[in-house]
Amino acid sequence: MATSSIITRGSSSLANFTVRSRPKVNIILANQTDGLVPSFTTGDTIKGTVTITVDHDTRFDDLEITFEGTSRTSVERQSMPGRTGAYHTFLRLRQPIDESAYPTPRVLEPGRNYEFPFTFVVPERLLPHICNHAKTNLHVEQSHTLLPPTFGDPMIASNRKSVIDDMAPEMCRISYLVRVTLQRKPMAQNASPVTLVSVGKKVRVIPAVDEEPPLNVEDNDGLYSVRKEKDVKRGLMRGKLGRLVLAAAQPKPVQLSPSDTGNCDSVSTVATMQLRFDPVGNEQPPRLGTVWSKLRVSTFYSSDPWGDYPSAACIKSWAQMGRAMYTETVPLSTMCVASAQWTKHTDTDLERRDSMHSTSSTDSLPGPSASFAGNTYYTASVVVPVTLPKAKSFVPTFYSCLIARAYALELSISYHAANSKILTPTASLKVPLQLTCEAQPGTGAKGTVVDISQDEVNTQFFSPRSIAPPSVSELVPVAPPAYTSVQVSNLPPDRSRMLPPSVTNSGSVRV
Repeated sequence: MATSSIITRGSSSLANFTVRSRPKVNIILANQTDGLVPSFTTGDTIKGTVTITVDHDTRFDDLEITFEGTSRTSVERQSMPGRTGAYHTFLRLRQPIDESAYPTPRVLEPGRNYEFPFTFVVPERLLPHICNHAKTNLHVEQSHTLLPPTFGDPMIASNRKSVIDDMAPEMCRISYLVRVTLQRKPMAQNASPVTLVSVGKKVRVIPAVDEEPPLNVEDNDGLYSVRKEKDVKRGLMRGKLGRLVLAAAQPKPVQLSPSDTGNCDSVSTVATMQLRFDPVGNEQPPRLGTVWSKLRVSTFYSSDPWGDYPSAACIKSWAQMGRAMYTETVPLSTMCVASAQWTKHTDTDLERRDSMHSTSSTDSLPGPSASFAGNTYYTASVVVPVTLPKAKSFVPTFYSCLIARAYALELSISYHAANSKILTPTASLKVPLQLTCEAQPGTGAKGTVVDISQDEVNTQFFSPRSIAPPSVSELVPVAPPAYTSVQVSNLPPDRSRMLPPSVTNSGSVRV
């Protein structure tokens, strides 16, 4: 049996009434597991029933059932004490209610249960008007109108023993809920409607996210470093033996499952680290030691909408602009690569290659170092598997108007110079890594191929058609429930922390 929702808001005109006199609202979601917040993805249907009971005759004029998505940020001010923030309602679907479903007259009577079913479909995209702020990048609106995932909203994990840890800072949050609001028209003209009760039930949304093209990383990028050069020395006060070059391309995305994004039992992707050693004279390449891999999880949040994709190149000026970044590092793996072999190359080898011979094997080799002046160099490659730990809950990479999440794979390798047993230097790369989310089977995700038989094609082709416009009586409203407009304003008080643990776990929220 589903847990009752908690009364969240009441009109000031009813402040002297007892809590018992307010209407009691219960939001029951279909197929909900008791004590857990249900999870949905793109194309999923959110079905349920709203039950309203009263202990005295209660007149009302409007009942509103909505599916809402909101984002909230809070940023520390640099120029003066305190915080600044923003609150953005980016999604608001309204459930149409037929007039015949309301009691006549519109008075709720004690001793009766009033039930109102609702159905929402998780959309793939948001309407363009939610991203009407100024932009310096033409492509950013395409990302801002994708549905963001639930982010930083405390929920009990499926093991019922811990809270979902998606590594979001307390200063930002993205929430989804089904809200029920019962209102009555005011007695005075031009006055706001009187809210009798407003109740919200929390849901978790992890949308399907497709793979994006690899990022074009610039040399001064503060988040990523896909190529690095470093001198190899025999000792601190000795001359260099050569120059080591590290390079890595962006690996294939890690594909999450919307049902449980924190449970990854198998290798999700692999990254390849390419190494090149340009010797000074006839020096031998260094011996490779150990490779460490870490996942750098970066969250960007702002009190004003982002006009471009976040970049740490200008992070020093962010505090003055009401922007901030929060980063956590998640250890992934450690592996010994001492058995990796270097391959010797000479420039004459490439000159002797026939023009019809494939050069794909050399296209992936790192380019020469800045000090390369000879014709001999060595190359090696290390394949690093990437497995996401179960202790964390990962969300897909996303960029919204106020909040963004990006990932970087940090690869570090140790090496030993020839005839050197004391020093163990290391070199590191930070490669972009995208996290995507697969669509649920049967949700009609874009790009899905549907097989139909030739008989079905012939039947549809030869069937009679009418090109006359439909009559007025045949027109049925099929438009989705309306969205609200963008609301970016001062940060309202966050009262969700006032809820007792039992309320938060049940999925009911106080706003």
